[in-house]
Amino acid sequence: MNKKYIGLICGALAGVVVAVLIVNSNMSAPNTFTHLDGTVESVMEDWFKSPPPITEHGQNVDRMVVFVHLLMGVLFVGWTIYFFTCLVKFRKTNHPTADYHGVRSKLWTTMAEYGVIAAEVVLIACFAVPLWGEVMNDQKLAEIKAKAKEGKALEIHILAKQFDWNARYAGPDGIYSSQSIQHAHKSDNPFGMDFANPDNDDVTVLGAKSKANAIMVPWGTPVALKITSMDVIHSFKVLPLRVCKDAIPGLQLPIHFEVKPNLLGANLAEDSEFVYLITCAQLCGDGHGYMNGYLKVISPSAFREWLARESKAQGEKRRGNDLAAK
Repeated sequence: MNKKYIGLICGALAGVVVAVLIVNSNMSAPNTFTHLDGTVESVMEDWFKSPPPITEHGQNVDRMVVFVHLLMGVLFVGWTIYFFTCLVKFRKTNHPTADYHGVRSKLWTTMAEYGVIAAEVVLIACFAVPLWGEVMNDQKLAEIKAKAKEGKALEIHILAKQFDWNARYAGPDGIYSSQSIQHAHKSDNPFGMDFANPDNDDVTVLGAKSKANAIMVPWGTPVALKITSMDVIHSFKVLPLRVCKDAIPGLQLPIHFEVKPNLLGANLAEDSEFVYLITCAQLCGDGHGYMNGYLKVISPSAFREWLARESKAQGEKRRGNDLAAK
């Protein structure tokens, strides 16, 4: 290989490494670059009309989105200028005879190409990969599930089906009751719960299409979602959470988040409630546009009261239905 190209390659690799180190050294916290947050907030709110994030990882999602668009904007302007420059500089009247040697000096074009590569590597190495590792951290998910049994975290099973969203909570004991495909019914028992089990204290939210029947989440509490589907592929999306995860039949796909109280507002009270829209981000049939639901964020104490109240009410209803069936 030509020594010239070896030098260029080594210089490019060194430049990429230096760029990554410089960006990482300016992180205000691990995987958190806050120096352009004013620009990020302005772009997300004014240009993209996106509601502010209410989760910590959501802020990193916004940074990633804005930085990628800034890079694409620079490339768009740069390539547009280059395109029109070529149209003018190399028009037929300027060059009536073809030049088969092409451009003699490639310094600026080479630097531009390496600059784009360096920017893309920085976005991947400093933002995209750490963000993915944060949201899909298996160790963190395991910790949340373990703490959920102690009441210090929460695990929710999300089930999608045409065309609504359903949720299942472990009861006040923090342990999920047994379930079986034999008990599953799409209309009233999609989770396949054994209602004959007297220890079944689980709580379900079926068809969360109204704010009064919303999926409940406490703020300031780590939450792990286990998402699946009963029929076709759906996608669970709550924009303010910056959560979007496919629901695929036969798979239980995890994701975790934590709603930060300081991102909800300054005047939080125990009875404060924040309602957000759940949408399906995957075309799932002729009713896709109607597959909406609601997620409500409440205080941890209000959530515990709701869970205990619903567990008791749903348990009594199941036992009543069981007696009536007998």
